Amino acid sequence: MSEITLSGKLTRKLYLVYLLNVVDWVCTVLLISTGLFYEANPIARTFIGSVFLGFLFKCVVPFIVVFFSARYMYILGFKELRFADMLISFTLTVYLFITLDHLVNFILYSFI
Repeated sequence: MSEITLSGKLTRKLYLVYLLNVVDWVCTVLLISTGLFYEANPIARTFIGSVFLGFLFKCVVPFIVVFFSARYMYILGFKELRFADMLISFTLTVYLFITLDHLVNFILYSFI
């Protein structure tokens, strides 16, 4: 696999991580608004109550990081791209589990 092909796939993975990050924020805000759930992340707990700060720290800042990471991924060598792939895949797996947790919580909430 060439470096350009790999960096293109990693770019798509990065944007998927970003999408799941935004889904996490929206689902967290919806679940907290029920009064039955709370933010488990102590860092996110400081800004999750503010729509502006939540949007800034969960949408704007991550988009800037992902955008510039994707733009500069093309200058990495194959070894660095493989390492980036491991990190991005790990992050993607974590966000998939978080999204699954939100889905389970929505289902459980519907039975209350």
